[in-house]
Amino acid sequence: MKLLLIGITTFLAGAVVLAQVNPTPVPTQPAVPPDSQTDYTSSLPDFGAAPEFTNESWLNTDVPLRLSNLRGSVVLVDMWTFACINCIHITPYVQDWHTKYADQGLVVIGNHFPEFSYERDIANVRKALPDLGITYAVTQDNTGATWSAWANRYWPTVYLIDKQGHVRYTHIGEGGYDTTEAAIQDLLKESYTASAEAAPTPENTVRYLTPTTTVNVRAGAGTDTDVIGSIETGESFIIRSEEKGWFRIGYNDGEGYVSADLVKVNDEPIN
Repeated sequence: MKLLLIGITTFLAGAVVLAQVNPTPVPTQPAVPPDSQTDYTSSLPDFGAAPEFTNESWLNTDVPLRLSNLRGSVVLVDMWTFACINCIHITPYVQDWHTKYADQGLVVIGNHFPEFSYERDIANVRKALPDLGITYAVTQDNTGATWSAWANRYWPTVYLIDKQGHVRYTHIGEGGYDTTEAAIQDLLKESYTASAEAAPTPENTVRYLTPTTTVNVRAGAGTDTDVIGSIETGESFIIRSEEKGWFRIGYNDGEGYVSADLVKVNDEPIN
């Protein structure tokens, strides 16, 4: 009996040692990154749907942008003009946000509404972009159509549009950079489920051109008409009509014609 008890004791002691050396694995849940939240909604106020862009002339982008085609992205709209000193002061911050967050879903659009006559010339706007270090999309708003649609009153004004196309944040003038960046980060975290897209039709398609080289803009449809300016690669323009191998486009405060042989034509569906 004594030998039996010693054997049982030895067996139990061995079992304890084995349990300590090879403990039973406990299932664990994978860690969830703090910034990948499901069904997250920012506490920023909702000011309603943002007015759509109808601008015809675009720089730093080979596709005219429409908010309806940017669902699922956070859009920063900067109402600016290149000679405004306050606009110049905030530009490095806007450019930095474009650089930091573009690959996370931020799209930056500079809506250029001129204050002075020389700011109405696209050649001057084009020159100002590299001078100011701007690489994000900029669109001419010489008529003030977008400025008015947004009921905007001040240069500069920054708006943030969420992934659903609603205005969620506004800042007028300089400053507030940390607050604006925090709002960008917050809106980027919001969840988004894409809705079904409508089939493209002529009514919901924009026809536009992009130059394949520097292209002269002429006063009429023909090489015997005056050159009134130029368009460049990396720019895009809505086509108003076609005439004898020439495309009519909006140009500065009027319109101009470019040869169909020197541009690439595309259709952009509007969702």
